[in-house]
Amino acid sequence: MKFKISALLIGLLAFMSSCDDLSLINYDLNFATVAMTIDATENPDTSYILESGLIDPKGELEKNGVSSDLIKKATIKSVTINLESPSTGNFNWVKSAKVFIIGENSPEKEVATVSEVLDDQKSIEISGIDLELTDYIKGGKFSFKLEAMNDEIIPVDHEVTVKTTFNIEV
Repeated sequence: MKFKISALLIGLLAFMSSCDDLSLINYDLNFATVAMTIDATENPDTSYILESGLIDPKGELEKNGVSSDLIKKATIKSVTINLESPSTGNFNWVKSAKVFIIGENSPEKEVATVSEVLDDQKSIEISGIDLELTDYIKGGKFSFKLEAMNDEIIPVDHEVTVKTTFNIEV
């Protein structure tokens, strides 16, 4: 009996020592949603540059029970731009759009680009990004910037939300 327990303990120790990090947890987190207004214009080929307010990643993570000190790696997986109003609107006027992240202690970095929008689309999802942004999540507050260009008249203001999904490893 002692031999079996000893063999089991030795096997368990060998298994544990061969693993680099048994505490690694990897999951997707709907991290931040910010609202922005795209103003009406009668001029096609208008450029828009909109910035969100500052986002506190520590606060966002704490809402989900995660301490930023424990994060080993954070990658942005997707960005979704949703049309909130007008209810009859769509993104037919979008010629192109880019989403950037701007950190308090990190440089501006492009995270997503849109170059083609289907007719009558009310939501634009850019997925499969897989861009590492650990420094932005651990380095203080950050904001998002949306640069868009229209190729049609925008008759009324459009309220949009930009939603991000991060993959977090702790």
